[in-house]
Amino acid sequence: MEEGLNEITLSNLKDKEHIYLQAQRDYEELIKHNFTQTIQNNKESQVEGAYNERIKKIHTQTIDLAKIVSIGGEYNTNVALSKDTIVGLSHTLNIGASNKLRVAKDSSEYVGEDKEVEIQGNLNTSIEQDESRN
Repeated sequence: MEEGLNEITLSNLKDKEHIYLQAQRDYEELIKHNFTQTIQNNKESQVEGAYNERIKKIHTQTIDLAKIVSIGGEYNTNVALSKDTIVGLSHTLNIGASNKLRVAKDSSEYVGEDKEVEIQGNLNTSIEQDESRN
């Protein structure tokens, strides 16, 4: 028997309907207009190498219930212009080691009600110019 074949299997058995496609090496698709896909149950995908995606215009994602992301290593985000985040209720950030915030120009913070700061070590503040009081 020959190894490394491409395969297309179609099964029409009642309640076991199934389509299987195997590309022994490379698989490419070219869609010259729109591509629409509807999955009426679950979708699973596994990539055993790198996964690269490039979107030349807008990427919109709507999730009606919840999104869970688990990353075993680093997570880097690079935004060329601005980034806005809106959280409807609470927002918690837990960091296992150190945290640094660097702002190249102005920084402001608005707290609508109370603010609590708890420091279990030292607090060092350095101001290189006098504060202006209005």
